[in-house]
Amino acid sequence: MRDHKNTKKMNFGINRNVMTLIGLLLLALGAMGRGIIQTRFLGVGAVNSDQLLEVLNASGGMQAAAAALVFEGLESCAAPIFAVLLIDGFQKSSNVPKYILRVLGVAILSEIPYNYVFSGKLLDMTSRNPVWAMVLCLLMLYLFRQYEGKQAGKLLIKLAVAAAAILWSLLFRVQFGPIMLLLVMALWALRNRLSLRLCFGAAVAVCCCVVNPLYMFSPFGFLIAHFYNEEKGFFARPIQYLIYPFMLVMVGLAGLVMTF
Repeated sequence: MRDHKNTKKMNFGINRNVMTLIGLLLLALGAMGRGIIQTRFLGVGAVNSDQLLEVLNASGGMQAAAAALVFEGLESCAAPIFAVLLIDGFQKSSNVPKYILRVLGVAILSEIPYNYVFSGKLLDMTSRNPVWAMVLCLLMLYLFRQYEGKQAGKLLIKLAVAAAAILWSLLFRVQFGPIMLLLVMALWALRNRLSLRLCFGAAVAVCCCVVNPLYMFSPFGFLIAHFYNEEKGFFARPIQYLIYPFMLVMVGLAGLVMTF
């Protein structure tokens, strides 16, 4: 029997707007850690976690590098939060193509400020902002729905779609691309079993530590998602979609001030 049909919606907890704000706050910490501390203060650019650990051995940058590592670890908690929000938004959307186009618009709008924050350039090919991961997740879910069923042919098509989405995220170096796709696949597979999906999603997040040790923080995002009550909240839709690019602009301005 499907768990979610017999599970009463909580009349307490965290609504969609608050969940989004928490996720954005975590992304902001990552932007400050990698975009300001690493790039502006330490001058090492957006290096990976292993390279940043080497900076810890330098006498002048130990505290700053440690702070950057902590911020990057906390940032990974945003991936489960937005994976849960994407599944919920996809299931409740009355017009999925329009939903995808809105998220695509945010991805395009966020790209230039994201580039500036993390590389100091307006155009940069080294990485893509995490909203592109959300676009890929929604496209994947849309195609999953088109081939609903457990027949061998449909399962093969869905497997090919998932593999293609992960390859695209790796090819274009989308931040949180692979982990977001894996989490969304796990949550979608257990979408009708609320009691299991968050635990299974957390297990998938732990497995992602093989790729990046800092992903060991990401399962804590499911602790926050556990209190999600699926209510909309109080923000108007345009505000919800504009918060992330606005946040990037603010972090970019903060980094610019530090260079003077």
